[in-house]
Amino acid sequence: MRLRLAIVLFAALPLQAAQGPLRVLILTGESDLPYHDWRVTTPWLRGILEQTGRFQVAAAEEVRGLTPAALAGYHALVLNYNGPRWGQNTERALEDFIRSGKGMVAVHGVSYGVFFGQAYRDRRWRGSSTGDPGWAAYAEMLGATWEPEKIGHGKRHVFQVKWVDRKHPLSRGLEETFLADDELYHRMDLRANARVLATAFSDAATGGTGRDEPVIWAVPFGQGRVVHITLGHDAKSMSQPGFVSALARAAEWVAAALPSRR
Repeated sequence: MRLRLAIVLFAALPLQAAQGPLRVLILTGESDLPYHDWRVTTPWLRGILEQTGRFQVAAAEEVRGLTPAALAGYHALVLNYNGPRWGQNTERALEDFIRSGKGMVAVHGVSYGVFFGQAYRDRRWRGSSTGDPGWAAYAEMLGATWEPEKIGHGKRHVFQVKWVDRKHPLSRGLEETFLADDELYHRMDLRANARVLATAFSDAATGGTGRDEPVIWAVPFGQGRVVHITLGHDAKSMSQPGFVSALARAAEWVAAALPSRR
């Protein structure tokens, strides 16, 4: 019932009707287990999109080696990955895919890791001991960085998310707030061109910062678009109607960056 409710909300997205299904590829596979199990969350993300009736969805569990030709048939990507680097050719293919006018939705655990030049040592993420700067374009695509000493969140709990940009297609027509049962990432550093769409109050009583933190934002990348959603720790968090609606709306919006779909 919750999923169906969110799909109804998604149907109100005020975008030009698409000509046929939007083709989406989920980039997934190796991740920072045991914290984020892609084997559970990837099918859930796929189900959310497919049940709208607007998307044709595939998943790549081995991303390294993907070429521009392999990506060419898709309108948008969903990034649900935190694992080893993909290599220069694949990373450049993804950059060019978005720069050309297509899009990507980045979810939760993609917010830190080796793409930022970080390494996991002594049970926490730290700066690279070799000075590795990481994937140069990654922070630009996500519109944010996260210093290793700031990575974290308070206790998982149910909290209210507020759409602060009511004019954006992702929030237009929705209730001003929705509930999340999730981890609330905090102290991320957003780029100047990141447009914050939704925030949540990070309560000090739960180990938070005592201030509003961005949880959904949009950022341009070349001619394309990226939406970063810091929510989505696991299937339970992804089952919340607000997350379902935000993901589906974000996927359609980033895909609509295509010139033929303006």
